[in-house]
Amino acid sequence: MRHVHYVLIAFFFIACSAGVSSAAEAAGAAGDIQSLVSKIITAYGGKDVIEGLKSVYAAGSIEALMRQEHGAYEVFLKRPRKLRVETKYQRSSETRILNGDIGYRGVDGLPLSQAKGDSLLAMVYQYKHSDLPYGLLKDAYSIDIKGKEDLNGKQVEVLHLTDSEGPPMDVYVDTHTFFIVKVTGYFEMAGGKPTALSAEFSDFRKVDGTMFPFRITNFAGGFKIAETVVKTYKINPPMPDSLFEP
Repeated sequence: MRHVHYVLIAFFFIACSAGVSSAAEAAGAAGDIQSLVSKIITAYGGKDVIEGLKSVYAAGSIEALMRQEHGAYEVFLKRPRKLRVETKYQRSSETRILNGDIGYRGVDGLPLSQAKGDSLLAMVYQYKHSDLPYGLLKDAYSIDIKGKEDLNGKQVEVLHLTDSEGPPMDVYVDTHTFFIVKVTGYFEMAGGKPTALSAEFSDFRKVDGTMFPFRITNFAGGFKIAETVVKTYKINPPMPDSLFEP
């Protein structure tokens, strides 16, 4: 009986030690995440600047690599959760609208129809990655650290973001500038087939106190599909809500 008693005491102390170690590791990871998020917020101008961005307009050119088409690109973003994207190529056009939890899509000047399923989630994903510093500031996501990687010759820290809606996202943060240089969203297509949509951001410049990428490269399933060069950003321009209606 005495031997059993000693074994139980030893097991108790081992279990307690493991629990303390796990708690310490969790606290350390949470501290690392909080520190990294704080550096991202600072890199984009700080809390007041990020919260002050109520609407953003961007315009530029887009090259659809697989379709071999060149065109004009406009984005209207307004909080909370309003997005309009206009793409006009030489031979085709597309309009995408996200208004809260409702999305619309139209092609070649035809009336817009309501988007559902993957089409709607892709719009949600574009809104989320376009306004990520604000989402991080507002604790909109559960965050895990995946570790460091090399991306285009730069060291990045990879964060995995999830929320109740989706899609789950990997966010790549430059460990030198703390700019978000890539985002990958993970989707499950019809039939349960997984795919990934990625956007890489570069040529960062300051506009009215915060940083914006002037070059965006898009990937689908690992293949480069489009490259956008932004010519201008406008901060807090008037945007009537009717702009986000079909």
